[in-house]
Amino acid sequence: MTENKNILIIDDEIDICKLISGVLEDEGYITFNAQNSDNALAAISKNSIDLIILDVWLEGSKLDGIELLQEIHVSNPEIPIIIISGHGNIDTAVTAIKIGAYDYLEKPFKTERLMHTI
Repeated sequence: MTENKNILIIDDEIDICKLISGVLEDEGYITFNAQNSDNALAAISKNSIDLIILDVWLEGSKLDGIELLQEIHVSNPEIPIIIISGHGNIDTAVTAIKIGAYDYLEKPFKTERLMHTI
């Protein structure tokens, strides 16, 4: 079990947020969910976030995942960010890592892989 670390999951698909939240909460993490960049930035400003899991594609959001990664990394460089994507490619992964992402996981990913990365 973990020390109640706070993890923010940012994905436009609510089912993905719920799935990841359920797994993490079973492991003792506290989770927050956001479906767009505005809600994500609000959650970061209101809560002490220890880790972010961020989808590249955020449909209906002002910022996509890469733009949001840049903004968060500039204002909160101490928060590690794991990028997840079902639509990404090598270029996207390289860009995310260069900007400051801790790691990049392709959807669908195995729970064990996510937990190892966390």
